[in-house]
Amino acid sequence: MPTLPPALAAALAGVRSVAVITGAGVSKAAGLPTYRGEGGVYEDPREGDRTIEDLTGATFRREPDRTWDRILRLARGAAAARPGPVHHLLAAAARRMPGLFLLTQNVDGLHGRAGSPDVVEIHGNVLRIRCLRCGHGAPLPAQALAVGASRPSCPACGGPVRPDVVLFEEPLPREPLLRLQAALVEQSPDLVLLLGTSALFPYIVAPARHATLRGKASVEVNPDPTPATPAVRHALRGTAEAWLPVLLEAVPALQGLRA
Repeated sequence: MPTLPPALAAALAGVRSVAVITGAGVSKAAGLPTYRGEGGVYEDPREGDRTIEDLTGATFRREPDRTWDRILRLARGAAAARPGPVHHLLAAAARRMPGLFLLTQNVDGLHGRAGSPDVVEIHGNVLRIRCLRCGHGAPLPAQALAVGASRPSCPACGGPVRPDVVLFEEPLPREPLLRLQAALVEQSPDLVLLLGTSALFPYIVAPARHATLRGKASVEVNPDPTPATPAVRHALRGTAEAWLPVLLEAVPALQGLRA
């Protein structure tokens, strides 16, 4: 088990509020590939560029079946996966510390399935649909997960639906952004923890930088440096599975957690 740097251990001893941002690295142990970095879906030399193109808003508007084909592949993987150690440990932490804020960039729904009560899924959820006609939101029908299934329709009005995810070139929805601003900037928790995210987006780096400037504990856990590395006080190299138990054990209110 890794050992925390003394300065970080001392900082965590005074933590009473926690915010966590997770990326694809936390779902790797559940059998899902990451998107960026070595072995990432978008880095595949043959399919990476096409995958990104399939998942753009422009492609969905022009060729919805093409986007749905790619989405349903991702949905089948997410539905077959089971929450991993990090998902379960964060759910246990949220039960112990009800104010814990959890935001994920992942669209696999694994945090919610592990029992985390209030997850901000800033990029949406690949296992949900939203009607383009009436606005109704619903789970992705189970029959849509069958190989070769056609794209689903709205269970309320029969109209066309879209995957309830943020596609490339689309803006982030307003409500998750407002929650991020309120929880990570206005409230300024004692600990901001980035787990397994490549941190390519400013809205991931900015909360870490804000915490650092406010004198709070800001920690990145990732195998490799990211754009967030200069913004945090402590960058821990390795996996979230290895580091998260050690980090939470150092927070008095979260000691003795079991996933």
